[in-house]
Amino acid sequence: MVTVPMSMASLTIPTDSISFLPIGAEYRNHNGQASVSVRRKAATDAEPERIIVYATCDSLQLLCESYERTISSLKSRLVEHQQQLASMTHESMKQEEVEQPPNGFLTSLKWCLIGFAIGMIASKSKTIISKIKKS
Repeated sequence: MVTVPMSMASLTIPTDSISFLPIGAEYRNHNGQASVSVRRKAATDAEPERIIVYATCDSLQLLCESYERTISSLKSRLVEHQQQLASMTHESMKQEEVEQPPNGFLTSLKWCLIGFAIGMIASKSKTIISKIKKS
């Protein structure tokens, strides 16, 4: 975190002085990191005459830059963390596929059908053998 001292710039201008201010000229004050300026803009076909007040503060710019660096750093760390999670999730899914035991019901059904098939073959074999012995 950047510690920035407080700065404030102000202007006190009589209202009649603004009307005498030449077009393009401005009143300006600067104090520390803060600055303020006031100028008169001439009327155009599209816009009436205007008074423009412009204020800046370098300390705010420093804070913004500090926050931008922090946000950038956090974003890159977040991306790295998401990539690590994605690779870990992918690896754990592979392990689950490899380590997943076979379905107990399907295994039992398979062996039961094999038993019925062997029983039917044995029964047919016995019937054929007994017919051959009788003849």
